[in-house]
Formats: sequence, structure tokens, C-alpha cells
Amino acid sequence: MSEETEAEVEVEVLVQPLIVDVYAYLEDEDVLFSHAWRRRGAPRRKQGRLEIPKGERDAPIHFLLHDRTKLDLTFKSPECEAIWVDLDQCPTGAGNGGQITFESVARNLLRVTDANAGGACTLHFALRFDGIPIGVGPPYEYDPEIRNGGSF
Repeated sequence: MSEETEAEVEVEVLVQPLIVDVYAYLEDEDVLFSHAWRRRGAPRRKQGRLEIPKGERDAPIHFLLHDRTKLDLTFKSPECEAIWVDLDQCPTGAGNGGQITFESVARNLLRVTDANAGGACTLHFALRFDGIPIGVGPPYEYDPEIRNGGSF
């Protein structure tokens, strides 16, 4: 095994996924969202912007949907429709912001990898969901942020 391959394997083992619990609620005809996140194995969850530390490459992120709306919400499929990413503003169309690799999507689980490459940046993203139509949806969208520390 080459040194580079050994280093890649070691990093892969050390980088624990960010687990993001996404909660959907119904208030009148509005679908409201919130989230809490943590590293796998960490005892406490955080709220607000997801944070990937400087120097950490290829960070896995697992979004878990907890639908409390009774609208049968699910992540859109394929993966590139379940999350739109933009470096400059809230995304208005499909894209990966140059940082996100789409891994897999299931009914209530979306897996992506954040390259966290280059300089520090903020990724604006929209999680997108299908479900029973009311008001202005579907798709229903939630748009938190990821703060990438960058690779240098």
C-alpha cells in the first residue's frame, strides 16, 4: 500500500459524518423547517450553520428528515434534485457549488460529501422535498448554510 493510499484510508476513518436532523412542521398551510447537527459519536447537537473545520477534506454529511407535517414529505430524487448548492447566494437551480458530491438519496435520508477544498467559504444550499401539495409546494425547500474552513 502506498503512503498516499495509507493516508487516505486513515483520513477516511478519522472523518466522522455530520449527522443533520432536519425537522419539518406544519403551521396552517406553511411547512416550516429547523435542524440540529452533530458529528457521529458526539454527545451534543448544535444548531445553525454546519461547520467543516479547516483542513478536513471529504466530509460526509447525512441529512435525516423527520417529517411531522402529515404531508408525507420525502427528499426529491435523484440526489442532485434533493440538494441545490451555490457559493454566492441561495440557490435558484441545480448545482453542487463546486464542493458537494451527491452520494445517495432515500425517502428520508440524503448523503453527500463536502470536499472542503480551496479557501474558506460559505455554501448556501436548499434541501428539497416532495409531498402532498398545499400552499406553495411541492417542492418544499429549506435553506441553511455550511461554513467550509477550507483546505489551506
